[in-house]
Amino acid sequence: MKTIIALGSNSKQEENISKAQILLKQRFKGIRFSNPVWTEPIGIESDTFLNCIGYFETEYSLEQVRDYLKAIEQIMGDSHENHQRGMVLIDIDLAQYGDKIVKEIIWLQE
Repeated sequence: MKTIIALGSNSKQEENISKAQILLKQRFKGIRFSNPVWTEPIGIESDTFLNCIGYFETEYSLEQVRDYLKAIEQIMGDSHENHQRGMVLIDIDLAQYGDKIVKEIIWLQE
């Protein structure tokens, strides 16, 4: 299944995006990433975000992909509490799974 994910970080941005990409490559063989782009925060007060898009094909179910993305966020120490304080160590959103748009990528629309 064609899958698109969005990665973002506003804390130790380059380090956290790189670490997330390494973890994603371990699970999703053949994953490719866009060049990272710096974006202004949307809806929160925080440092600038570093974002990128990941593209891969997978046989995993939508739920399995979601669970693995959340597991990476947890492994990297991200939490809902951090987000409430405006600190995003890593945010990995499932944007598209097959033909289904799961979540809009808001920083692409700015």
